[in-house]
Amino acid sequence: MKAVYISTLLALSFAALTNASAAESTLSVTCRGNDVGAEVLVNGKFKGECPVDVLVPEGRLNLKVQKEVDASTVRQFEQEIRIGDNVTKTVNVVLGVSQPKVGKPHAQDLTRDEMKKGSVLSITCRTDEMNADVYVDGTHRGTCPVDVRVSEGTSKLRVQKKVDAFNERIFEQEVRVGDGVVKNIVVQLDALQLNTAIQQAKPEQAEVKTGKFQDCKYCPEMVVIPAGSFDMGSPDHEAGRNVDEGPVHRVTLPSFAMSETEVTRAQFAVFVHETKHDLGDCWAVNEYGWINPAGRSSDLAVEVSLDNRPVSCVNWFDAQAYVQWLAKKTGKTYRLPTESEWEYAARAGTTTARYWGDDVGQNNANCSDCVHKWDAATNPWEGEQASPVASFKPNAFGLYDMLGNVWEWTEDTYHSNYKGAPADGSAWVQKTAGNDRIVGRVIRGGSFKNHSLFMRSAFRMGIEPIKRYDYRFGIRVVRSLP
Repeated sequence: MKAVYISTLLALSFAALTNASAAESTLSVTCRGNDVGAEVLVNGKFKGECPVDVLVPEGRLNLKVQKEVDASTVRQFEQEIRIGDNVTKTVNVVLGVSQPKVGKPHAQDLTRDEMKKGSVLSITCRTDEMNADVYVDGTHRGTCPVDVRVSEGTSKLRVQKKVDAFNERIFEQEVRVGDGVVKNIVVQLDALQLNTAIQQAKPEQAEVKTGKFQDCKYCPEMVVIPAGSFDMGSPDHEAGRNVDEGPVHRVTLPSFAMSETEVTRAQFAVFVHETKHDLGDCWAVNEYGWINPAGRSSDLAVEVSLDNRPVSCVNWFDAQAYVQWLAKKTGKTYRLPTESEWEYAARAGTTTARYWGDDVGQNNANCSDCVHKWDAATNPWEGEQASPVASFKPNAFGLYDMLGNVWEWTEDTYHSNYKGAPADGSAWVQKTAGNDRIVGRVIRGGSFKNHSLFMRSAFRMGIEPIKRYDYRFGIRVVRSLP
């Protein structure tokens, strides 16, 4: 009799459990104002947009409501809820403050059945590494932080974040996970290395060994320019075009490195101090910094605090002496850029008159008719003076002031057109027969003293190499790569 009674109780209990699991209740999720339209997830499953009524089973569940603020941040509400059988429970949602977006799906939101389908890599990053791209076995799986479902066994994890046009930081690891488990991985990206896209590019597009470097404390910071081809010169319709900018011709160049900015006064001063190089009646260096013994252009008599301006009032021979000093100091092949290297680097893949477009625009460069945001009252270089290097945005190669500020000497002698010009990026040098101080050398880029028509990627001018022209001529250097 007792056994029958127990059997009956078990049967009734089983029936009750069966009916309970089949019963459903209603979770009514409400929102107001800007929170309307937020995503509603119950136990990790998308159920609609707020406000919404959701049929749920009796018991405990996880409610998450979230709304994207921008590409990297989100506002969220999350709550554990217990709900009875066949009832309606209302939850009034107020989303929290903005926080970094977390990738999805999340391991904590996966159901038990989903967990049986595989394992999960839960990948987290530090704040400054948020939104780094996550690849598992070569497939993009989202941005960090993110939880990724993987099969049991070994997977190759790669996390990478682009820093600039050439450099990225990466994390790589072989990960072995068992079935139905969550493996937490805290990512710490390594130091800069060459961008993967550049490494995998075709030779004509890019052949680079590194992105950015500096060979000595007082050496210019160098940017590697990828190998490639471009059309040198200007089309007939370009405003301000001169006949010596044609004919347009195709040039293919190997990779080389170019200084990120024009050589600064501080960098050049080290050379002058060490070599006692004579700058004639233009500049000299003493314990106070730069002085102008001849009184040519009073703005050149500056203090050390302004040594971040480009060196100027230098002729072609001064520039040659400087690059030869750099080469001797570092054991590397420093030199002036060839004319084709200069234009290729200035254009940085563009075909417009200037690397930011055809028009001069505003806040792009320092020239006599340029418009920019600095006020003469607070910036003494405003007007007819060179600006501190890197005062304006760089081009796509990461080079500053390729147009405007000061003219830049090149290796080439001047020719009246490009007929017969080399197509391999080498210097085009005319035999001088002893008059090398007279045959013009090409300058490029324009200056703060000149009109914007001079400040075009294709504009070129021949100047006697002995000329310093006060404060308009400066230096940008190149280093050959192995």
